[in-house]
This record gives sequence, C-alpha cells and structure tokens, in this order.
Amino acid sequence: MIDPGLEKRMSGFDAGDLGPHAAALMDEMRRAVRAGLPLSALLLAATLVDVVANEESGPAGFVDGVDFAYAGNKAALGWLRGRRNEILHHEGPTDGLMGESVAADWHWRDAAKGITALLDYLEDLEGY
Repeated sequence: MIDPGLEKRMSGFDAGDLGPHAAALMDEMRRAVRAGLPLSALLLAATLVDVVANEESGPAGFVDGVDFAYAGNKAALGWLRGRRNEILHHEGPTDGLMGESVAADWHWRDAAKGITALLDYLEDLEGY
C-alpha cells in the first residue's frame, strides 16, 4: 500500500478545477489505490497528466501553455511516462513484471512515485 500521508494527500485533492474526464480518472485512480491495484493506479496517474494538459474544460482551458511547461517535476513526469510505457508496451523484460518475489512492493513504490509526480503537477497548475 502507499504511505497514509500520500493517500490522504491524494484523497484530499479537490478535483473541482479539473474537467469531467480528468475528474472521472482521478476518482478511478483513488478507487484503484483503495482496491489494492498499484499498476492500475500508476497507469491512471500517467494518463491524468496527459488528459489535464489537453482537456479544454479543465486547466488547459484557462492556464497558459507556458505555465504547463513549468508545472511539476520534469524528471518525475518523464519517469512516470517511461514507466507507463514499460508496462503498456512490452518491449522486453521489465523490472516488477518478471515474476520477482518482491514485485508487489516495487509496484506500490512505483505507484506512490507516480501519484506524487501527478499531485505535484496538479498543485503547480492550481497556482496559475
């Protein structure tokens, strides 16, 4: 599972400024965490970054495009996109997906890292 502090941060995020597509995905990500589905939560976090950047009824409709360039930690967001691609586009052996005995721990650690990257990104956008 993810750290209780991160789960509280995720649960407390107000999705009111997000568009309906992003808000639905945020709710789904929260349910995935509660249901014990770390890979699903990670994939949804990565998807949310893209949806928020493009859904006109959310921040993309009122936040300047330049502000998107400065939102979030670029290294963390790049890692999130890369990890999502490793999971979805199997191109060879991938850590955590090879039947390792500690894979579940790795999945939760990756989910927490991805959710943190997403929340940092969203909180930066709230400031604009």
